[in-house]
Amino acid sequence: MKIYCTILFTAIALFACKKDKAEIKIPPSQRLKFEAENGVRRGSLSVSSSLSGFSGTGYVASFSSANDKLIFNVINDLAGDYNLYIGYSTLTFGAGSCIITINNSETVNLNLPATGNAFAEIKFARSNLWQNLNTVSLTPGGIKNFAVDYIRIEPFSPGVAASNLVNPNPSPEAVNLYNYLKQTYSKRIHSGATAITSSMDEENWIFQQTGKYPALAGFDFMNHTRNYSWERKGDLVKNAVTWWSQNGMVNCHWHWRDPLKNNDAFYSMATSYSERTTFDVSKISDTLSVEYAAMIMDIDTVANYLRQLRDAKVPVLWRPLHEASGKWFWWGYKGADATKTLWKVMYNRLVNHHKLNNLIWIWTSDVKSDDLNWYPGDEYVDILSMDIYPTNGDFSSQVTSFNHLKTDFEGRKMITLSENGSIPDPDNLVTDKAGWLWFMPWYGDYTRKSTINPITHWQKIMNHSYVITRDEMPNLKN
Repeated sequence: MKIYCTILFTAIALFACKKDKAEIKIPPSQRLKFEAENGVRRGSLSVSSSLSGFSGTGYVASFSSANDKLIFNVINDLAGDYNLYIGYSTLTFGAGSCIITINNSETVNLNLPATGNAFAEIKFARSNLWQNLNTVSLTPGGIKNFAVDYIRIEPFSPGVAASNLVNPNPSPEAVNLYNYLKQTYSKRIHSGATAITSSMDEENWIFQQTGKYPALAGFDFMNHTRNYSWERKGDLVKNAVTWWSQNGMVNCHWHWRDPLKNNDAFYSMATSYSERTTFDVSKISDTLSVEYAAMIMDIDTVANYLRQLRDAKVPVLWRPLHEASGKWFWWGYKGADATKTLWKVMYNRLVNHHKLNNLIWIWTSDVKSDDLNWYPGDEYVDILSMDIYPTNGDFSSQVTSFNHLKTDFEGRKMITLSENGSIPDPDNLVTDKAGWLWFMPWYGDYTRKSTINPITHWQKIMNHSYVITRDEMPNLKN
């Protein structure tokens, strides 16, 4: 499961009682970590050391009732933005949940992924901490029985075009790919094409017309949560591994069909499509709901294929929950908060539970005035993207959309054209300084139809000095 952080600030009675404001006497160099056994305990909480692998001299266990409360007095040298992490164990009880309050004003409803009798760490918030004394209190949520080892804080720095991946322990191949993309960002654009679920038909067609393969191939997990007799699911992994072995980049997205399997739709009731789903994504906040269980099951199913790519040392440009703000897919239909919660649950499930360190996380935004409301946060996103389908034959650079994202996100993340119809003319990209990281037309007519992308247009693109094709890609495997 993944962290669900919903943040709101209240004020703390710092002087309510002497024992609640007792400071932890730790040298400044060690103040980024605060051990649970040094905190203030209420209710039935006790310090234990029976499990191995804990930090400090022990951990706090027996979270079993609403009266149990653990209070950390966090002494901070400098005020500012910090990422906050918790070290914990769910013992033998499966997953857990808790409510964390920061300075009695910022509340985090946190799902704790199952760890067994081991200890793990997850991030639960990014918060503006005061200088000197801050309080972080923790009470059990709906799923109790877990242990808390420590709270850790880390100064937050957004950087410029994000210097590091959001996964704290990325694979060497993911780091190589990300660093390479940073080096080429706004200098050249990578060519791309969507694969038809698991095949390479579009990539091969482009090669036949131009003599060059695109640098990036996009694969879809659309059918991987179903048992269609005609779908050879293993082909996606096989083709992606082969593509990477030939120095091509691998992109994966997911047209996620109804998790409850009432039908095979991914379109919401906001559309007029004949097959639509009423699936309620807002149930992601209810860990006891059948919808929550169904979403976790589907995420786990897709994780199995992503794990195969990880084990084959293939980094994946991972773009889930795309076009959510349009509300035409069920994952966006209930609004921004539900979508952001699902994103965070998915991130935690894939990164912390399944240990998928080969993913580079891509968030699809838009040019609407509320685009920032849909954003899950810098700590969950590596690259920004936009899907743009202009009028057929419009080869403009789409620089207005590019600049919109660049301005809204203050240049903190690289920006890519994750889906498109007509491909921007490279000359226009250079003139307008529209520094998209790559382009990727959708399959079928969007790739091949002469009114959308004529063959002469493809030939110009794939032989243009501004466009990177697969034969120009470096070996990023070492």
